[in-house]
Amino acid sequence: MKTESNTPSKEDFEKAIQYRVRKNEFELTAEQIAKAAQFAEILHRENQVQNLTRILGVEDFIDGHLIDVIELFKLDSLGDVILDLGSGCGVPGLLAAAIDLDPEREWVLCDSEKQKAEFLAKTAAEMALERVSISAERVETVIQEIEPDTVIARAVGTVEKIAGWISNCSTWNNLILFKSKGWEDEWQEAKTSRFGKKLTITHTQEYSSKDKYRILINLKKKQFG
Repeated sequence: MKTESNTPSKEDFEKAIQYRVRKNEFELTAEQIAKAAQFAEILHRENQVQNLTRILGVEDFIDGHLIDVIELFKLDSLGDVILDLGSGCGVPGLLAAAIDLDPEREWVLCDSEKQKAEFLAKTAAEMALERVSISAERVETVIQEIEPDTVIARAVGTVEKIAGWISNCSTWNNLILFKSKGWEDEWQEAKTSRFGKKLTITHTQEYSSKDKYRILINLKKKQFG
């Protein structure tokens, strides 16, 4: 079954995710599967209006988007208020909020591009995601207002740049980055920079996504005594 626009339907995504769950590739509840499929259909529909992602198609959505979010939830350090920096197409933040099993956790999605922020807000409303708020302001302003526990970012810049953007807020002590090949070189350079010197890696989580190397990096502020 395809939609009139020839994009995969919600049912297409739902069946594919259910199949992967039955193969024990990952665990999701029926409600989580339905929410992930709904988001996937909305994303593909909107991608015909504005260029949000190059990761398109049923299997590519699972391997390129959903698995990243599933890996994120394996961490036990997320906290109660999460800021998704440069949310873009809604991954990881909006998709994570859609399948989050924690009824208290709040998600703040930040993207300074107005059209993308409008898409995020419209999608959150369509999916009835009550614990999600959207900001089209720059992260330097947003982070002071919400005082998050954790900042997450995927494909928005180097650790040095991100650390500089969020350095003016003192409340966060958890930075989670989605990275791939080249991370080691990026980290070596960051450790010599003004802001990178203030961070330390507390956890790394390696995984593959459609045979592509991926790694989650959990950083915290160094404690100086």
